Amino acid sequence: MPIVSVTTSSASLAELTGRDRILQEAAELFLTKGYGDTSLRDIASAVGIQPASIYHHFSSKEVLFTEILRIGIEHTTEAFDRTNADLNADAPPGIALLAHVEAHLTALFDHGPYTAANIVVFPVAPDAVKAAVVPIRDAYEQRWDTLLRELATSGQLDPDLDVRMARRIVLGSINSTIEWFNPTDSQKDAQSVTDLAKVMTDLVWKGIGA
Repeated sequence: MPIVSVTTSSASLAELTGRDRILQEAAELFLTKGYGDTSLRDIASAVGIQPASIYHHFSSKEVLFTEILRIGIEHTTEAFDRTNADLNADAPPGIALLAHVEAHLTALFDHGPYTAANIVVFPVAPDAVKAAVVPIRDAYEQRWDTLLRELATSGQLDPDLDVRMARRIVLGSINSTIEWFNPTDSQKDAQSVTDLAKVMTDLVWKGIGA
């Protein structure tokens, strides 16, 4: 399924060395093979180093996985903050929502294994990994809560909107696209990330009722 399509190309991997190469290979293995079924030996083999060499950069598989998840959240957070900074103060609420939906989608597909691991592999992460990652996930989600709350108080959405529930539905819908959307599809009728963002935002903003 398209989850695999967000992995890094062989050409890009060849350009990475040391710690970055370990992170990239590990992220792809965790995503495609699963956290529990991926060993440090597997990662070392993919990188082309001895297993002991990984310990020069990461003290354990848990620490390595935690860093991968942190990087993934960092990409989406930076995309959100950059979009906020670029938006005009008087941007219509619908435009603001569209911009953030597209920013999240772009981060999701541009940073493949790191962002996808937060969706696919995080649920089975060890408790220690979750404890380290949940606070930064929460901080990102709070940005969306603030955005949706501002849209609700603008008069463009129901003022009684359950912001947390709305955020879960919106982000859940966006994140699920890694299972079926392929931005590199060569078919003539394939949609771009921008097209996808417009459709998703329209569904949130206007609903699907007559």
